[in-house]
Amino acid sequence: MGAVGACVSAVAEGGASPASQQDPSGHGWVTAATQDAGGPRCPHGALEDPHRGFVRCLEPGEADAGWLPPPPQPEPPPDDAGAPPPDGGDAGPIDGGAPDAAVVSAPPPVVEIREPEFMNGDVPNVAKRLEKVSPDLAQCVADHGGLSGASGSVKIQFLVRARGRAEGVEILEARGVTPDAQRCIRQFLKNRAIGAPSADPVGVTVTLSLRAAK
Repeated sequence: MGAVGACVSAVAEGGASPASQQDPSGHGWVTAATQDAGGPRCPHGALEDPHRGFVRCLEPGEADAGWLPPPPQPEPPPDDAGAPPPDGGDAGPIDGGAPDAAVVSAPPPVVEIREPEFMNGDVPNVAKRLEKVSPDLAQCVADHGGLSGASGSVKIQFLVRARGRAEGVEILEARGVTPDAQRCIRQFLKNRAIGAPSADPVGVTVTLSLRAAK
């Protein structure tokens, strides 16, 4: 421990460090700021105290001392860090499996709006309003499974109040379309502008007739 307690033989360019730059305690500690400012250098290595901001220069016989702590190790890479694929592209499937096939929508079916039925009044031009959005209704079916056969149908019921929007949309019957397609149609029509009713409220029942596109 005598070497640890001895004054530092810090040499700047071969010269002894000035006494004023050493720790007053005589243990050879100097501030890191003093080193950066052109103060003493440690030709034989240094022992740093990061908590106090001091550096102790090692003496010639201490350079390979076994009691010295190991040098700081670099931070390990993150667990998910990995080398890029050899060809520089995206990583392939795990375990050599085939990549998933792209999901392709079925062709949109042809949608025909049948004559609606009303309860407690009328909603003029409701069929024409639904015909305008028939391509969107057809896309709902295409994007959610398509038709299971050459044709299908969806029977819908909703209320129209004074504000002129479809409320309480429900699927009464469905044939040849998936539950997901029915849900898409229902959500699409919910709160959609239908037109002013003749009374408040008016019940509307309408059937969408679907057939596969040629």
